[in-house]
Amino acid sequence: MVRRHARLWWRCVLNALARETEYRANAFATVAEGAAQVALAVVTFLVVYQFTPSIGGWTRSQALILVGIYRVVEGLINVQVAPNMMAIGSAIRRGDMDYVLLRPVSSQFLVSARTLALSECANVAIGLGITVYAVHAAGVGWNIGGLLQATVLLLCGVVLLYAVWFAIMTCSFWLVQVNNLDVLFFAVFEAARYPVAYFSSAIRALLTFVVPVAFATTFPVEALLGRLDVRLIPLGLGLTAIALVLTHLFWNVAVRSYSSASS
Repeated sequence: MVRRHARLWWRCVLNALARETEYRANAFATVAEGAAQVALAVVTFLVVYQFTPSIGGWTRSQALILVGIYRVVEGLINVQVAPNMMAIGSAIRRGDMDYVLLRPVSSQFLVSARTLALSECANVAIGLGITVYAVHAAGVGWNIGGLLQATVLLLCGVVLLYAVWFAIMTCSFWLVQVNNLDVLFFAVFEAARYPVAYFSSAIRALLTFVVPVAFATTFPVEALLGRLDVRLIPLGLGLTAIALVLTHLFWNVAVRSYSSASS
């Protein structure tokens, strides 16, 4: 079963690669847009930190690391998650979901993996470049342990954000006429741009346990800085596993309520 899904995903990657090579101008536009967004984010932080050496215990260089990590996370989401989540609502309204549900593979996997925007990989690379520069500017030494911790937490954060977005879009089975459910996710994801230390304790708890954007950006940066509470790693892995199980159960409930176009 796993091998079959892996082969299917790889076929989706090859199809996406063929599409990107056919429309190369779109790839250049994506890179230009990403660079402009990064420049705006960097300028914003530079302006804010002109008036104070640190905010919530975060210096300018440390906040710049988070800018890079945020760009990496956003790029990964835009590569795999966003193209598929934004298509769920329209697929339900048009009746295209019938074809997904009839395939001999997991319907959740298929609606989550069939479309990729590989041009967004350039934004992941931009984010990594900013991160490397900012780590050097912050005077932080690289170590394998910190890198592994940051990678694990970042991946947990990406999967948790996928679970949140997927749960929101699954509601489209009942809210068929609502076209902009994805706006809810983008409102949540905006909080990932800033360290959770910027917020009050109640909001920090919300951004850790309810809408876990902290696992995507703040905690990976803290791992790179060497000040991570290591208990967050098993917590992140546990929350990720729970989120995947719950979204799968929720999807199955929603599918049973689906009235297909042919019914």
